[in-house]
Amino acid sequence: MTTLKSANVKEGEADKEMHRQLWELLSAMLVTFLIAVLMNGFSWVHAEGACYLASNSIYMGIWPPNLRDANVLLEAGYPVPDSCILLSTRSMISAIMLIYLFYLFVSQIWVKDASYIPKLIPISVFLTLGYLYIATKAISTEPASLYSTSTHSGIVVNLIKSYIEICGLYLGFALFVQRMFALLRLKHNAGRAG
Repeated sequence: MTTLKSANVKEGEADKEMHRQLWELLSAMLVTFLIAVLMNGFSWVHAEGACYLASNSIYMGIWPPNLRDANVLLEAGYPVPDSCILLSTRSMISAIMLIYLFYLFVSQIWVKDASYIPKLIPISVFLTLGYLYIATKAISTEPASLYSTSTHSGIVVNLIKSYIEICGLYLGFALFVQRMFALLRLKHNAGRAG
């Protein structure tokens, strides 16, 4: 029989687990930002390194819109070093977030949260679909809007927008994964208890 005290302890542990997972996600986004800044700084000094990465179709495919956007940037006359830096940094951001997602899937095996917050699944789906729409649009050759990367914007502005778009997409998807696993654990535990 579950007492009020043991239920409160379980709820407190579930809250701690959910907070730990959210902090890991935010930490992954911060690490991604720091690595992107370092890579960007290195690329300004050694643009040929960024162009080497940008010429590798496998590396560019880590963020699939890069394969299309490389042609858009070339046709629009965007400076080649800036194109290389933008495309290679976007792939790096995506690669780091993909590593985090792999870790997230594996780590869900050991998570013992007993809490499920139903409101987070629709929010995560909305975030994922919204950022999927924004992040996968081709680079615009029109003057930039608040949300779009554009050949009329400088490299720094496009990198900031790209970081927000890519991390926003992975944020929504990571929240969805976390909460779906929590829902599955809740259903599994309820089935065992019943």
